[in-house]
Amino acid sequence: MNVKIMLKFAGEALDKPILVEVIRKTSAEINILHAEINSRKGEILIGVEGPPAEIEKIIKLFEVKGVKAEKLEHIVTLDSDVCMDCGACVSLCPTGALSTAKDYSVKLDEDKCILCEVCVPACPVRAIIVKRP
Repeated sequence: MNVKIMLKFAGEALDKPILVEVIRKTSAEINILHAEINSRKGEILIGVEGPPAEIEKIIKLFEVKGVKAEKLEHIVTLDSDVCMDCGACVSLCPTGALSTAKDYSVKLDEDKCILCEVCVPACPVRAIIVKRP
C-alpha cells in the first residue's frame, strides 16, 4: 500500500530527529516528497510504502513524538469540466503527475503528485485544485 502522509512539526519537535527515529522503528519504506521548514514550524509530505498496519503504526509513532500526522487522500483534483486541455501545467510538473493523453486531454496521476503546486498558478482557468490539510 502506498500512502501520502502530511507531517506538521512545531516547537521542540523541530529540534529532534523524529523522522529518523520512526524509520528505525518500522519496516515501511518512507520517502520525503516535499518539505517546507523554518525556525518555527515545518511540513513534510512523505510517501509510505507498506502494509496498512505498519502505516497506522507510523502515524501513531509520529503523534507520540508531538508531530501531527495526517493521511492524505484526493488532495489534488483536476476539474475536467473546467479544464480546457491547454497543457500549460504539463511541462511544469516535475514528477509527471500531469500528462497529456493520446486524445490531447490533460490527465492527473495523484500518486505521482508531491504537492509542489507549481501547476496551480499556471492553469489559466484554475482547473487544478489542491486541498491543503
